[in-house]
Amino acid sequence: MEAAKLDALINRVGELVISAASSRLHAKQTADSDMIQAVEVLSQLVEGIRDDALNLRMVPISEIFNRFPRMVHDVSARLGKEIELDLVGADTEIDKSMIEKLTDPLMHIVRNAIDHGIEDAASRLAQGKPARGLLRLKAYHDTGAIVVDISDDGRGLNKAAILAKALERGLLPDGRQLSDQEIYKLIFLPGFSTAEQVSDLSGRGVGMDVVRRNIDALRGEIEILSSAGQGSTLRIRLPLTLAIIDGFHVEVGGSSLVLPLDMMAECMDMPCERISRETRQIWLRDSWIPYVSLRELFSLPPCDGPEYVVVAQFGQTTAGIIVDRLVGDIQAVIKPLGTLFRSLHGISGSTIMGNGRLALILDIPQLIQLALKREHRLVEQRQADLTEHDIAPANPAPRSA
Repeated sequence: MEAAKLDALINRVGELVISAASSRLHAKQTADSDMIQAVEVLSQLVEGIRDDALNLRMVPISEIFNRFPRMVHDVSARLGKEIELDLVGADTEIDKSMIEKLTDPLMHIVRNAIDHGIEDAASRLAQGKPARGLLRLKAYHDTGAIVVDISDDGRGLNKAAILAKALERGLLPDGRQLSDQEIYKLIFLPGFSTAEQVSDLSGRGVGMDVVRRNIDALRGEIEILSSAGQGSTLRIRLPLTLAIIDGFHVEVGGSSLVLPLDMMAECMDMPCERISRETRQIWLRDSWIPYVSLRELFSLPPCDGPEYVVVAQFGQTTAGIIVDRLVGDIQAVIKPLGTLFRSLHGISGSTIMGNGRLALILDIPQLIQLALKREHRLVEQRQADLTEHDIAPANPAPRSA
């Protein structure tokens, strides 16, 4: 089926979802039990239609993976390298609208892995590795997201070379120690390249910044794992769909916000006795997790009433999000932000509520990353202050991110 026809169907279903939510709200306001029951049945049918329509947009990621065997063969032969391509999870389903937008980033990453990552046969044998390198593309579902891993058993990322190039270009802040992830993510800067020679495959400083931009456009995240001499993995996390999601409605300062339900772990009252405001951390089940206050994020005055914590999870990271009010589950039809707001961090889109009000959809991965960075900075600052004044903490210090 043509993508345009599928998009038109999804748009119609989205309007149906909004109308059903409005009908449910009006039915509750009338307090008519028969009307409420009829609307609940209608809502269940609409939810079924929504799921069926979304399933029509899902296609196996093999539509992308099947393009790589020939490309890997041609590029490796051109570079004189022996490379085995392993495709795992090719039957994993992905939204059809993501297929073309994801293909180019994966092509860039795979070419870089072949050119930069995997060594030639002589170098591999000298290190005790098999002459044939291994390149693996793996797709799977994880906590409401589709994950694509691009792994190789090559030399891994050269942190020293990346730092040297960053220093040469004046990209490093004075006196700040970067984490491994922060160092690795320097390769996504425009024009950044550590290649010593320029070829049609690498060294021109184009490619990885395009990868980052395309993944951001899909509301995705990239994580880099690397071990010197052992290889590296680029992990791409993407939302399952860009159309309609199950969400959770919260309020902050009288404004409605929506969190993707599949990234929520739990909700709880604000634990005032188990919170470190100095380092922005909450004590949860024998460990400290970072948190971000949406009132602070949106520059609102402090809340006079009780607050609540939504514990969100993305991949292996967890963080708390502090809100004023918990409302309940909703179906959110995702509307893209206008051009003026596309660079806005922490917001991935908008939706129309049953009462006709607009609600912003929170970007959980970006909020978690913000919480982790802020926690790391505040913990470092606190430890520096304690060292400077030679004061030992009375209680065990919250963990560093």
